[in-house]
Amino acid sequence: MDHCDPVLLAALAFREASEQESRAAERHLGHCAACREELRALRELADTARRAAPADRVPVRPPPRVWEAIAAELAAERRDGGRDGRGNGTGSGGGGRPR
Repeated sequence: MDHCDPVLLAALAFREASEQESRAAERHLGHCAACREELRALRELADTARRAAPADRVPVRPPPRVWEAIAAELAAERRDGGRDGRGNGTGSGGGGRPR
C-alpha cells in the first residue's frame, strides 16, 4: 500500500499544504491508520514547537552558570597550555570539542 509523502504530512502538520494537497491527503488518511498516526505525531510536534517559540521573538539568554562554566574551561585551558590532560595538544579547545 502506498502512503502519503512524508513532506506532505509535514506540510499538513504545519498548516502549509495547499487546499488541493489537503483534499488528496484526506482521502488517503480516511483509510490509512499508519499515515493518520504519523500526521497526529507531526501535529503534536508542530504544536509543541509553536508553544516553545517565544512570542516576542526575544532570544532566551543562558543562565549565568553557563557563562561561568565556559570561563572556567577557558581558564583551565590557558593554565594547561592547551593540553588535553594526556599531554597532547588538542587544537580544538580541549576534550576534542570544536570551538
